[in-house]
Amino acid sequence: MPANPKKNERTILLADEDVIVRLVIAQYLRGCGLHVLEAATSQEAKAILQTLEPIDILLSDAQLAGAESGFALAQWVRRHRPGVEIMLHISVTSKAAAAFELCCPPGANKRSDLHSLTAKIEAMAAQRRRRARPQQSAKTARRRKQS
Repeated sequence: MPANPKKNERTILLADEDVIVRLVIAQYLRGCGLHVLEAATSQEAKAILQTLEPIDILLSDAQLAGAESGFALAQWVRRHRPGVEIMLHISVTSKAAAAFELCCPPGANKRSDLHSLTAKIEAMAAQRRRRARPQQSAKTARRRKQS
């Protein structure tokens, strides 16, 4: 667990199964001076929430993988941690916009900064897809030869 946040620092629990989305958004939020905790599943998020560490906001993918969705997590948070603000999002663009709004500095070029954050996530995801394709193609070619 990371060190305790500074007194004036808000704590965000970021729950997203996509490691690239989580990595980029967490890095962005930390760069804004926010304390960020990360979870890949609803179960991981609940474990963090059960530590009773002060958490101000849950920023979660609405479609978390596993036994429980982000919606189920939000319901659990409402029952067990009612003081935590909940932000559920589905698309990369809406997640980036939520992150940007959490740390939008006064006078910032919102459109440019938001586009930059979204573009970074999309570029990393595209790179991951390109790396995965050759492996899939090789497996497909082997299957064809075996047939």
